[in-house]
Amino acid sequence: MSDLLTVGFSLQRALNFTAVVMQRQRPVLAEINTRLQAGETLADSLQPFVKPDLYYQLLLAEEHGELVATLTAIGQLLVTKQQQRQKLSRLLQYPLLLLFLLGILTVGLSVYVFPELNSWQGEHSQLLSMRARLLIRNLLVLISGLLLLGFGAVIIHWRHSSVNRRIDWLCQLPVIGKSYRLYYGYYITSSLAILLHCGMSLKEILIVVDQFSPNSLLFCLGKEAQQQVQSGDDLTRLIHKHHFLPQELTILISKGQTVEELGADLSMLAKMQFNRLLTQLGELLTLLQPAIFILIAIVIVALYLSILLPIYHSIQGVY
Repeated sequence: MSDLLTVGFSLQRALNFTAVVMQRQRPVLAEINTRLQAGETLADSLQPFVKPDLYYQLLLAEEHGELVATLTAIGQLLVTKQQQRQKLSRLLQYPLLLLFLLGILTVGLSVYVFPELNSWQGEHSQLLSMRARLLIRNLLVLISGLLLLGFGAVIIHWRHSSVNRRIDWLCQLPVIGKSYRLYYGYYITSSLAILLHCGMSLKEILIVVDQFSPNSLLFCLGKEAQQQVQSGDDLTRLIHKHHFLPQELTILISKGQTVEELGADLSMLAKMQFNRLLTQLGELLTLLQPAIFILIAIVIVALYLSILLPIYHSIQGVY
């Protein structure tokens, strides 16, 4: 739709054309069109169908004249996500088939082969085997219990944490944490760039984000920034505190530029964060398939050992 708006289509005409070429989305587009005709803004019309962070990004863009550019970036991000999902499904088809066959093989070995191997062993070997299995079962129960307790503690902590702390926690996760840092870095810098392009001061920006939902990231971040300003602290402390804020913001803020120049720099930083995010998502997909193959290889080796070790012990008992 951003392409249609760029070439001069009105919002109403762009929605009608999109409904023609995207038949699967026609009911959603029809509801959006109805809400627009009722006098709602585009952001409010899209609110039931997008995540809160995208809603507030659209709201800022629509109110401050950056709608087309923001729609283009959001559209590119959503298209990339859809392409990554399709690529992920293609990459997982063969490994998941192997895992399924491996599961069938494991069940077959447990039902037919392992009981036969146990019958080859002597009474003493069978007793040791039973003790080993009991020990393994107890260990598995202990590990499962600890995992459940840890998972429950994480859920409780998550529910009682602020939005900022939740996002900080996501940004510190191994493997996928970098993707979260890049996404929220892009989200924050692009939102700030929109407001600064309009010539807003820090005080005016804080007033704008204070009108958002208390559960939104921009509202919580604005409250923290307001506390920093009131206490006379430097905003760089806030940047260093949160993992989702790009550290480049410290350098840009300390350069002493005008509001318009800072807005232009943040726009460029947002584009860089966005491009890095796309690259990072592609790298994650390329790592996923080898990781699954390594898991399959470990399971296969474990199955071989579970078959060969009893045979080896039986041969030792004979000689």
